[in-house]
Amino acid sequence: MEWSISKLSTLRQCHRKFYFSYELADFHFTHAVRRKAFELGQSKNLRMWQGTLIDNFFSKRIIPLYKERKAPDYPALADELVEIAKRQFSFSEQRLYRDKTMTKTKAGDTYQILDIHECGVPYKEEDVLAIYTRIREIILQIPEYGSPDPGKTLHQYLLSSSYLQPDIRYWSYEFEGITLNPQIDLVRRNGKSIHVIDWKVSDSTTSDYSKQLYLAGIVAFHNIKKSNREKGFPDPKLEEISLFEINLMNGNRKQHELTRESSAGALDYVYQFRDEQEQLSQNKKWDELRIEDYQTTDKKETCMFCKFKPLCIHLINNNFKYDENEYYKLVSSRQLAGI
Repeated sequence: MEWSISKLSTLRQCHRKFYFSYELADFHFTHAVRRKAFELGQSKNLRMWQGTLIDNFFSKRIIPLYKERKAPDYPALADELVEIAKRQFSFSEQRLYRDKTMTKTKAGDTYQILDIHECGVPYKEEDVLAIYTRIREIILQIPEYGSPDPGKTLHQYLLSSSYLQPDIRYWSYEFEGITLNPQIDLVRRNGKSIHVIDWKVSDSTTSDYSKQLYLAGIVAFHNIKKSNREKGFPDPKLEEISLFEINLMNGNRKQHELTRESSAGALDYVYQFRDEQEQLSQNKKWDELRIEDYQTTDKKETCMFCKFKPLCIHLINNNFKYDENEYYKLVSSRQLAGI
């Protein structure tokens, strides 16, 4: 069983959102309703898009330069990101993601689905222009942010690293029959010091990502220990690992201590809710599941901001049968009505 905080969080928000996200969505075009759920799940509003642009570009374009001990040309990189954003906007505006010959691999960093195009969410041209300006400003600011090492800017901190491994998706750890396989944004080592870093691109100051980061730290600890033993090196110690959230939007940092107590608490949380995320599907195939068995939320805020809202409304109104023409009529009418 592979456990995921994201799946658990979605399940608690709304069972039907869980169904659309994890049971129904599929990138193939074989079944139109599954493809539509996939497209809606991939779609982003303008604020989310801004954060994703910065996060992906920093992890996949800038960090690899530091890994090669190269000092990034931030002005040139800022211009590059703006060009990527413009290509993504055009890709979404032309709805090229609906082209059956187009894949995410083929489109590369141009692939994007924006809700303003897919769902007719109203926007102004200046909203998009402001994003181009903002992402450029942020990329130029990033190297001067503070870092986990006192007295060092983020640029100096990354350039002085002895080891950098970004975007780790293949590390895992087995616990009580549960597989933990979190995405780890960055592991940075310098001497015996090991930093596990989670990049944030949200303006929220109240969100709690500590459990997610504790689990990333646990997985990093066990995989580094395994690697050290294979090389004949001593085991790492928990106190040598520090956990950091770093917000790329503003440079704010938050540290979490990886201790036996915090590790035990995070693993207890996983064990306590180990079955909750699987209780509805019961290992059935997607076509054996009934959408009616997945209840909608009674929280208006959750429903209001849900990516799957137009599809959910369409299916409810259409006796749970998907009709693509009727779906697009609904989306168009919602746009015209300003709903």
